[in-house]
Amino acid sequence: MRKYFTADLNKTAWKIKKAQGISWGAAFRMAMTLGQVAEHPEATSVFGTWTFASHYAVAGHFYGLSKAYDEIGDKGRAIAMKKVSNSLYAQYEMFEPVSFRSLIRQKGIKESIANEIVAYFSASATGGFTPRTLDLIARGAQQYAQRVHAARWTF
Repeated sequence: MRKYFTADLNKTAWKIKKAQGISWGAAFRMAMTLGQVAEHPEATSVFGTWTFASHYAVAGHFYGLSKAYDEIGDKGRAIAMKKVSNSLYAQYEMFEPVSFRSLIRQKGIKESIANEIVAYFSASATGGFTPRTLDLIARGAQQYAQRVHAARWTF
């Protein structure tokens, strides 16, 4: 994450706030997440309508997170991640396009889920892992660690 508040960070936050209709604080935190991959502007495609490949990848990511939370014994978060995954898979099977704006307005999608989606798109630009994925592995989700793949696809 960026360590300093810059004019570019502020502009990005205001653009996100305006486009997504969310609070400035939430937009600011998303802008900070995107700031990690400033050299990869394609990561901002999270805010448009997703391709079916990205839609499927995000659904799979949340399914994996549900398994990781289940593995470390956090049943509440496991259920929450599974609900997001199931919702995304259902939309995928019905060939429903997903936009970030419509997704974050669904029941049960809180800011932490929205930030994880932004982090996943950011990680896909570099072929890495989200901070949540790394934290779950560090907290003992070893089966998850053996199965998880780096976020990667062509935008």
